[in-house]
This record gives sequence, C-alpha cells and structure tokens, in this order.
Amino acid sequence: MTTTDPIAYHAERSWHFLNLVDSELANGELEEASNKVWGAAAHAIKAVAEKKGWQHGSHAMLEETILRLIDDENAPPRLLNYYRSANWFHTRFYSGPPRREQILDGKREIAEFIELLETL
Repeated sequence: MTTTDPIAYHAERSWHFLNLVDSELANGELEEASNKVWGAAAHAIKAVAEKKGWQHGSHAMLEETILRLIDDENAPPRLLNYYRSANWFHTRFYSGPPRREQILDGKREIAEFIELLETL
C-alpha cells in the first residue's frame, strides 16, 4: 500500500501482519508468526495514536496509548488485556515460540483488538 496518510497506513499494516500469520505457520515459522501477531497489534495502536495526535515511536508509548485510551477516553478496560496478550507474543519471539494453537488463538484475539481499536 502506498499512502501518505499515516492513519490509513498503520490500519492497513495491522491487518496485513495479521493475515501473514497463517503463511508463517504453514512454513513452520512459529517465531515469525508470533511476531506478526504483535506487529498487527502494534500497528493498530499506532493508527489510533496517529488519529489522536499522540506519540507512538516506542514500545512504552504504545502502552501509554492504551492506558490513555482507557483512563482519558473511556475506552473499555479490556484493551489492556488485549495489549498484554499482544505483548506476550512479542516477548515469545525472543524467548521461544508459543505453540501453533496459542498463535491461532492469539490471532483471533488480536483481530478483536484491532476491530475494537478501529471504533475509537
């Protein structure tokens, strides 16, 4: 996708990364599939941060976006649980991959997360 709109870019990338999970799993690349789950969530958070005019250039800023959405924007508190799940997939890239079933469950959960973020 070629766009100068950063909100559209991050929104598209979130679904793009989520759609890559299945091909990574088919290739036996569990670490990459796990990281794609994280990447999908991170881009969805970046899209919302862009929309709000908030910084999102670090891992800490992504978490801060979620906290601000909950604390200041009255977003559902379950956003934090989704974020923690996404972060778990990110850390598993470095510490050994989750099982295939965990990744598939995570993919479904992060799809819900992205859909929720798109409504904010």
